[in-house]
Amino acid sequence: MYHHSLHILLCCTDTLLESSLRRARPHPGFTHVITAACGPFCSPAPAALPGLAEADIVLLDAENIAELPALRSAAKQEALFVLVGAGAQEPPAEVFSLLHDVWPAPASASLHDFRVARLLDTVRQRRDQELAILQFQTVINLTSDLVWVKDAKGAHIKVNEAFCRLVGKSRQQVEGRGHYFIWDLEPEEYTQGEFVCLETDQIVMTTREAGVFDEVVKAPQGMRQFKTRKTPLFNPDGSIMGTVGIAHDVTDIANMTAELDLVLQSIPYAVMILDADKKIVNFNERFKKLFGVGPADYIVGETREVFRQRAIDRLGFSRSGRHVKMRSGLDGQEKYIDMYENDIFDIFDNVIGMICIYRDVTRQRLIEQRLKQRADTDDLTGLFNRHYFFKNIPATLAAGAGLAYIDLDNFKFVNDRFGHYEGDKALILTAQILRKQLRNAVIARLGGDEFAAFFPAECSDAFLRDSAEKLLAALLEAYGGHEAFAGISASIGLTLVEQPGLARDALVRRGDVAMYEAKRLGKRRYCVYSENLE
Repeated sequence: MYHHSLHILLCCTDTLLESSLRRARPHPGFTHVITAACGPFCSPAPAALPGLAEADIVLLDAENIAELPALRSAAKQEALFVLVGAGAQEPPAEVFSLLHDVWPAPASASLHDFRVARLLDTVRQRRDQELAILQFQTVINLTSDLVWVKDAKGAHIKVNEAFCRLVGKSRQQVEGRGHYFIWDLEPEEYTQGEFVCLETDQIVMTTREAGVFDEVVKAPQGMRQFKTRKTPLFNPDGSIMGTVGIAHDVTDIANMTAELDLVLQSIPYAVMILDADKKIVNFNERFKKLFGVGPADYIVGETREVFRQRAIDRLGFSRSGRHVKMRSGLDGQEKYIDMYENDIFDIFDNVIGMICIYRDVTRQRLIEQRLKQRADTDDLTGLFNRHYFFKNIPATLAAGAGLAYIDLDNFKFVNDRFGHYEGDKALILTAQILRKQLRNAVIARLGGDEFAAFFPAECSDAFLRDSAEKLLAALLEAYGGHEAFAGISASIGLTLVEQPGLARDALVRRGDVAMYEAKRLGKRRYCVYSENLE
């Protein structure tokens, strides 16, 4: 991972020690550069020794201990000084702080080998520790998230640059301090625990498990919302040392979510948003009302299929293409819904979700149905009109179809004597009797006082005659109850399709011919078509 040239300055005359140094094998990543200085010192200025400024280890003969302060000042701050060959007399106490170790004399070659190996291990461990600290600090500074390490009392032991930028303080100011100072909290806020985040620290230390939290802090830039991950740190004996935390600033995302909610609520239709797995992630109030989603119904995270099945069971939800028919979850009324679905793409054109919009078109559908009904229906009587009648009778007919062509007798007399209002009432009454008596027929008002009843199948001469007789009797009885209608009756022309292939227009013409024959014979009767009438 790294390569380090370990500079060793030998300021002693111990040949066994020098041999041990030169025999010692460097640790991986290290090479040794050994410089032997003359001794006793041949220079009046020990600090000018060659290699002292670069030395990582200085092995100093005990005879030159008086030069130690000067050498220590001229060397690198992290250089290790070892006093070699100390006799029975203990070195002065004031020099101990300048030394890493003291190697008493005399020493054998094997003891020198042992001491040198231990010294090199120390250097390697220090280097590994320095590298680990460097790597850790570099890694945590690479992220824009806040990273910190706290002790069990809440003091910040280590923080990254993002943390320092947010609180507006340097690392030297932050490390070792608690929330009160770092976040510039007022005493009241600190006492109440508001915006302090200490509670979540206590949770992970108590549970001894990592946790994810939503936390709000009061930063110099204003209120910020974070998604925080925290985990406890343990001592070797298993006791809690402190906590490590990483906080991702989701303030902008939260603001965007709030804006999205505002947009969703302002859309005049029911809206549902799904993720890439077709699970519900958001919806608006109109969606809740349409589908009867109550306060106790938590559907976020539920799959669309599960929600749809519930809608089928509760609301009779059925879909044909983009058209949906259902009962309202609010009032149970039948609803017609148009559904629009569009995929949601990320910047790489990957599908990351779907938006579903439900537009209530019930009123529009009802209007369309009324318009269609009016196009096919006679406004006065409510019967089918001439257009609908001819549109729905097949162009060629099967055997067994039949027709009754009905024309009112003396209807003009009612209009002339009692007015068109009474005439309209007579037509309405006639339509009511026709519906009641000819239930299996397609009945239409062809115009004026002319009506037609088409029987699609299973007719016979006897059936048509029986139906006509009952109809005439019913009409006479109904007209007799009204003074203005006393002179009205009906003439009916009957015709039966005996051979398949008869044209529709021919059937109607035959009914018309038979009806006029009934009028010629004195009215208030029916007549069955035959070729003799032509």
